Formats: sequence, structure tokens, C-alpha cells
Amino acid sequence: MGVLFISHSSQDNDQAIKVRDWLRSNGWGEVFLDLDPAHGLAPGQRWQEELKRAGENCAAVVVLVSPNWVASRWCQTEFLVADQLSKRIFPVLIAPTSFDDLPFELKAKFQLADISMPEKETEGFQSLAIGLKRAGLDPKSFDWPPPNEPNRSVYRGLQALDVQDSAIFFGRDAHITRGLDELRRLRDGAPQRILVILGASGAGKSSFLRAGLIARLKRDEENFLVLPIARPERAALSGAQGLNASVSAALGRSTTLNGAADLAQALADLRKPVMERLTRNAEAARETYAAKPPTIILPIDQAEELFDAENTERATFRDMVAGAIAQDGNALIVATIRTDSYEGLQKGWLPDSQAILTLPPISAGSFQQIIEAPARLATPPLTIEPALTQQLLADLSAADALPLLAFTLERLQTQNGQDGKLSLADYRDKDKLNGIEGAIQSAVNAVLGAQPSKDKLALARRLFVPALVQVDQDGVKRRVARRADLPADTHALADQFITQRLLVSDEGKIEVAHEAILRQWPALAGWIAEERSALVTLDGVRAAARDWRARCYEAEYSEKKSRQRPDEGSWLLHRSERLKDAQKIAARSDFAVAVDDDIRAYLTACRRAERRAAAGRLRMQVLAGILALMVLGVGYAYTQRDTLEPLWASWTKYRPYVVPSGTLLSATPGTTFQDCQRGSAGCPVMVVIPRGVFLMGSEQGDRDARPDEMPLHSVEVASFAVSEREITVDEWRSCVSAGACATNSTLQSDGRAPVSLVSWEDARDYADWLSQMTGESYRLLNEPEWEYVARASPEHDVRTRFSWGDDDPSCDFRAANGASFAGCELEGPLPTGSFRSNAFGVYDMHGNVFEWTQDCFRNYATQLADAENPCERVVRGGAWDFQARDLRAAFRYGFDQRVRMRIIGLRVARSLHPD
Repeated sequence: MGVLFISHSSQDNDQAIKVRDWLRSNGWGEVFLDLDPAHGLAPGQRWQEELKRAGENCAAVVVLVSPNWVASRWCQTEFLVADQLSKRIFPVLIAPTSFDDLPFELKAKFQLADISMPEKETEGFQSLAIGLKRAGLDPKSFDWPPPNEPNRSVYRGLQALDVQDSAIFFGRDAHITRGLDELRRLRDGAPQRILVILGASGAGKSSFLRAGLIARLKRDEENFLVLPIARPERAALSGAQGLNASVSAALGRSTTLNGAADLAQALADLRKPVMERLTRNAEAARETYAAKPPTIILPIDQAEELFDAENTERATFRDMVAGAIAQDGNALIVATIRTDSYEGLQKGWLPDSQAILTLPPISAGSFQQIIEAPARLATPPLTIEPALTQQLLADLSAADALPLLAFTLERLQTQNGQDGKLSLADYRDKDKLNGIEGAIQSAVNAVLGAQPSKDKLALARRLFVPALVQVDQDGVKRRVARRADLPADTHALADQFITQRLLVSDEGKIEVAHEAILRQWPALAGWIAEERSALVTLDGVRAAARDWRARCYEAEYSEKKSRQRPDEGSWLLHRSERLKDAQKIAARSDFAVAVDDDIRAYLTACRRAERRAAAGRLRMQVLAGILALMVLGVGYAYTQRDTLEPLWASWTKYRPYVVPSGTLLSATPGTTFQDCQRGSAGCPVMVVIPRGVFLMGSEQGDRDARPDEMPLHSVEVASFAVSEREITVDEWRSCVSAGACATNSTLQSDGRAPVSLVSWEDARDYADWLSQMTGESYRLLNEPEWEYVARASPEHDVRTRFSWGDDDPSCDFRAANGASFAGCELEGPLPTGSFRSNAFGVYDMHGNVFEWTQDCFRNYATQLADAENPCERVVRGGAWDFQARDLRAAFRYGFDQRVRMRIIGLRVARSLHPD
């Protein structure tokens, strides 16, 4: 429920204690009162700071109004701060006070509960209780069990907790408070229209949305009107949990939405009866209803599905909702999405209208509450042996801790809870559970047996891969499949997995219950690893086929009048070896369930385009052969094939696309280009940087300045080009494939992540390879160039610690000062471009990974190197596990050029010379 904070004058301590005791005796146990020895301030604490901290984290503020309160500047400041933070405020008149003396903000917005006289106390406290309950702060919180399901289990396993499970949702009180505060801020006029609930897979985003936020918003109908939760799946509009179903359920009639105007009208229809009821209630009390109409909340769970290639209605959904939100003017979207999928939402849907609420991993202190608190609500109550709790806490690891714990507790209760007790012995029983690590496997064993035959394992593999699994640029994910599309001989096995809660099925669809299963069932994780390349290829084909189909339809419609056939070739992304790989996947009998008509039609079009291009390629090959024979001779050509192959790649894949320096020198600063095929990972996207003069280093007054950053000195930088992002894993792979770069373990990472574990020598090899392929001068940045780009201003007099200003970095993806650093508590670097670019259009100059420069570490004043380390190479920019001060534009550090570390990557420059 959250904490109630009592704001009062110190001269009214007796009355404050009286109110606190009343609150506690009536069920509001979490009350913060200064000078309270149990829950208030400890001796010696800085009381003003502690009061402010408590106020910011509380669910509501009870303001005790009296002449003493009116006379206190600090009390009125508390009230104003709470109002600005969008806290729920409940004024209580504890002593006769002139109405004229009250602050205008208090008189204009709030109704007082009056306990100023003994004869008024009963009615006044009753008024306070009603107000608290209407605001979703009922001390009994939420009923358990739900009235319509008296036997509902308190441990829900891998299922997301729903609205009716609010009573058993623990561990996120502070985040619920922040989410509700943020929604009130958006309702009160903030410009953002989407609250994005962001978290890793397994963070509990769906449960937080349903049992945390939505359950409480539904109790506050005067301010919020919540639609049923929509989940896009594979049909964002027409699906069983799509937008049409959500609006139809809210209206109580079947509705098909055909555009933004339809949805806006539906929102108005939903709001109308609520407004009529609120108006009638006000008239009954001889008042006039003049409050702002309720804000409509459209909740979307698993919003990453709005960017899935298989969701054919995704673009229509996004356009419709964005248009209706704009037309209505008083509606908000609340969407959950995985952190590794956020880029699509961040850039592809109302990018300037997003507020972020990040769900970090559950804190260690909250897990005990998650284990024990639901047991006390069970009917009959469950007793959990203390040793079991301690063993569970000891066995939890960072990976999938929350879903594994939930699944383990559900199986414990199902298998051993009949006697009302859960014990350590039950948990360690190897035949039933075998600890938290064995929970998933024990459920699998219940289906397949402890020693399954090869045939049964093969059947299970065909059930899950590829129908229920997909691997895209964001990683391994579960996939929603139509039950009818599964191989017929796997249906019975699927039903057994559903019984064990490892699969879920609804409305003819079937999917893995939670993505943790994909990681924690060793056999399935192994199958996915074996087929990873094929699954990545399949996802690429699927996405390309959907885009090709949509663009062909659009082109055919728009060009009917001209009778010109649309140029479908520009949308056919699979050619040559890539097409062969795709065809091999499509031809596999075990992958047939995932290959639909769109994919087959797309591959047919690709083959047709390939045949048309074959004659041209053949002519080029013949010409190249003749030239090679003329110059080198057949025998010499063979002996020099290691030299000729890179030359051939250079002539065909790079040189035709190279942008001349003269063109770039005359281009607008910020222009982007690639010296290879646009959109490929064969080379990085480059940005043109203007010439300029700037002050390099730190000033004496910078609190974080180091001696090696001084003195401040003026530097002129010529125009050049720099890679828009840190060199990615995919871009490094291109160099590895060409035999020019070393491989390393980071190549198993997300292709968009920055490559790391590269030495300075490795980084130079990459730049040299780009130079060989393109014929242009690629290199590492020198120190002045790097700092100039990091500051992102050609103005000589601009002096800030970071490109955005002097504020420390934030973990907010949408913030101007967003960056990846130690404060974000990450386990590694984020995909490049996760945060906003600087004024030059360059990403991640602050944080994520350090970047090698070409320079040796030297003293600015003397230009001398360290005698013991004459040429340590300079790295710049800070990294994901370094502090904010290390991300400053002036910060510099030196490493031996041979070291390879997970915190160091690279960025490249291209010199621009007049042609």
C-alpha cells in the first residue's frame, strides 16, 4: 500500500501522535512521523533531508492543519513540495484555524477533514478514511482470495499476476508509488503520453502492470478510467487480446475500429457514463462537479510484439492509437517492454512523448517477503519453515531469479502444501523438485520422464523449435504460435507441457509460459544454441518478407494510375549466399511450421531477381577473369589468390559505394554516409564533423579534474568523419570473415553491441582493413579529435563537463544526459545508440565502452610520456561500470596497447582531403 507521511508542526506533536495512532489502529500500519522512535528519525540524522526523502517515497501525505502549521514556513514548504511531486494530499484540521489564513493551493484543491473539536472527531476521521480508501489506500488493500475464485493459489508460478492478484503482489511498493506519481504528473499536464515500463526479461513487468499499477488505478475512477489490458501477439488489432477486444470489453458491445477517429469516439463513449455518475454524486451533495474528466489509460503488455515482423497489424495499431491519443487529449498509454527491445519503441512510436519507469532486479531484501507473505494469505494458511526461506535466498542467482523462485514456490505448494507446511526437506526432495535449479527440469521430467528416449526428445525438439522460439537482433524470445500450425504428432505432448505450466494455450494459440524456460531447461537451451544460426536466418527472412509484402501492396496501390510495375527488387534483401541460406532453411521439413505463404512468395521473388541479375554477374566475372589472365597469367593468379580475393571484395563491395572526400567536405555537417552498401554491416555509418576550434582539457575549478587533464589549451581541428557509433559486433564480424581481424568471445553477443576485448593493435587492424577495402584513410581518432566530438560544439567558449552540459549522466534512455555507466547497475555494455546522440549526431561518446585513440599518453604541458611506460595508448569516454566522473569529455586514461578488456572498444575516423 505504501507509506503515509504525516506533515505537522512540531508544536502539535500530541495531535500528530493521536492521528498516527488512529491510522495504525484502523489498519494503516506504515506511517512516517518525525520524532517517532520506531518509524521516524533516528537521533543525529539530518532531519530536513530525511523528511524530504521520506516525503518523496511515500504514497500520500496527511497534512495536519492548525494555526501552528500555518505559521511554520517549513510546514508549508513540505506541503508545496508534496503537491509539486503529485502526491495524494489529505488535509486534516486539528485545531480551529481561520480559513483566510490557509495557503491558496490548499483552499483551491483540497477538502479538509475536521477533527478540531471533540464532537467532530468521529465524522472527521470517517471522512479521512473514506478519502484514503477512494485513493486506493485501503488498509485492507485487496481482498484474498478473489470472490470469484475462492481456491486460487497464492503462488502463481510462471503466470503473470493479474489484477485480482494484487493482494499477493509483493516486493515493488516503491516502484508502484513512483509509477502512480508519474501517471498523476502526466494527467496534470506533462507533455509525455506514454509511460514505458522498462525491464529485463524476468523482471516481472507484466505482474507489475497488472497487479501493481492497474489494480490501484481502477480504484481511483475520479481520476483514471482503465481499459482492459491489450497484448499485441501476432494481431495487434483483431487478436484475442488485441485492441478491438479491449475496447469491446470496456464498452460492453462488439466493436471493430477502422481508424483513429473510431478509437477517439470509443474513448469518449467510455468516459461519458463515468462523468454522468460523478456529476450526479456532486449534485446530491449540493456541489458542482468541476474536476478534470477521468484520464483514460490504455495498458499494453509486451509492447515488443508491436515491432515483431509477424504482427501484420503493428503499423496500423501504432498509427491508430497515436492519432486517437492526440485527438482525445486526455488519454495515456502504459506499455511494458523488454530493455533489449526498447530501441524499436524508443525510435518508432511517439519518440518525443515517452516517460520511462525502469524496473531493476528485485532487491535481495524483497525476496523474503515474496516467499513468506503470500503464504500468510493462503486458505488455510501455509507455514514456511524458516530454514526453507534461508535456503531459497541462498540459492537464488541473478539470472532469472524471480521467475525461477515463482515456479519453485508453485510446485512446492502443489506437491507438498496439502498439510499446510512447506519444508526444506520438500525442497531438497530429488524425486520431486531437487532445489530451485531443478524446478524447471522436474516439470520437464514429469512430461518426458527422467530418462527420455531419443524419439521423445526429438518430438519435444520439433514441438519447441522453431515453432515456439525466435531469435532476432534482440536475442532469444518465445514465439506465439497457432496450435493448428504445430506438427500434428506434437499436440498430445504440448498438452502435457501445458498441464505442467511450461506452456500456456488460449484462443487457439500456444506459447512458452516464460522466457526463463528457454534459458533454464538445459536441453531446450542446447537445441536453441544448435539452431541459433538457422533461427536468426529465419527471423531475418520473416521480417524481410513482411516488409516486402507491405511495400509491394503500397506501391501497387499508389502506382495503378501510371500502370508501372513497382520496383520490387529494391525490397528484396536476400541475394547470393544469403538467399541460399534462406532457401536451405525454408526447405527443412522441421522448419516447415514456421514458413508461411509470405515467406515462400518472398523467396520466389528473390530467386526471380537473382536470375535476372545472373547474366550481369557472369559478364563481370568473365571480364575479371580475362583481366587477371592478361596481367598475371593463370598460374600466377592461382598462387596470388590470397591477395586477389581482398582486391575483388574491394572492387565489388566497397569501391563502388565510396563517397569522395570533396563531396563530404562540401556536405552539411552531420551528414551520414557509408563506404559500402548502405545498411550493411560491412562498414560503419560515418558522420561528417565540421572544422572548429575548442578548449581542450579541464579547468582548475572542475571538481573532478585530474592533473593530467590540465592545463586548458586551445586546439584547432580540421574537418573529418567519425563513426556514428562505437564499432559493433556485426561490423567486427565482417572484418573477421575477411581474415583481417582477430575473433573473440564478444562475437557471441548481440550484433548491435559494441565490440570489446580488442587491443589497440586489434583496433588498428580494423581501421587498416577499412582503408584497404575502400581506398580511403581510415584510422583511430587522435585525442583532440575525440574530445572535440565528445564536446560536440565548434564554439571556442563553450565549456561543459559533458556534451549535454554539466549535469551528471542519467540512466534514462530518453534524457538528454542519458548514458551507460555504473549508476545503471548493468552487467555489460548496451547496444550502441541506446541513448540520444549529441549535437554532432554521434552516439555513446560518454559511457558504454572506452574507445582507443591513436595517441600515446603524454603530459599536456611537457608533451613527455611516462618513462616506465613510454607509449601507453589513451582511451577515452568511460564505460558501463565506471563512475559518472570518468565519463567527462576531458577524462583520459592510458593502457598498454596489447591489453584486451571488456570495457574497451573502438571508434574510427576517416581523414578528408580535397580531391
